Amino acid sequence: MADTKKYLSIVAMGPARETLLTELLTAISQRGCAIDDFRIMPVGDQTVVTILAVGNWSEIAKMESALPGLGDSLGLAIQSNTAARRPSTTDCRPYAADIVAPDQDNLLVSLSRFFNDYGVRTTELTAQTYRSSLTGAAMCSLHFTLEVPTIQHPQSLRDAFMDLCDELFADGVLDPIKH
Repeated sequence: MADTKKYLSIVAMGPARETLLTELLTAISQRGCAIDDFRIMPVGDQTVVTILAVGNWSEIAKMESALPGLGDSLGLAIQSNTAARRPSTTDCRPYAADIVAPDQDNLLVSLSRFFNDYGVRTTELTAQTYRSSLTGAAMCSLHFTLEVPTIQHPQSLRDAFMDLCDELFADGVLDPIKH
């Protein structure tokens, strides 16, 4: 039997306020949709929300047609697109990489290129800059959630990652995610 679930990806951005989460969840629920994935985070003085709503074709159509008015009433810029649920990858292992380094040009580019070169897929990335409380130095903290191909030798990848961290004057950890 074919899967009758349909998906709608939504990205919304607007001024931070305490009621935004409740307002968005209520709007989605009122149109008969459920939440498959939901993330909310501050970016500067704005709030960014990413949502993967799920429902039958009628519910998704109602949600999609309501978004312009919802954006206007909530003061949000909203983008949406029908989506498919990302298939699970059985030929990959979940890994996490945590890096703390001096804030420097091309840090993210270097790390992204490294993972690409090893066939590692980045599924999530969080980056934050801050000033060290001890020295006042500009620092960067990064967290990658990764999918490492099962054909990739774990110790070889970890050794190459540690070599890159040394080149970048960074402290890094690359470990499997345990569920």
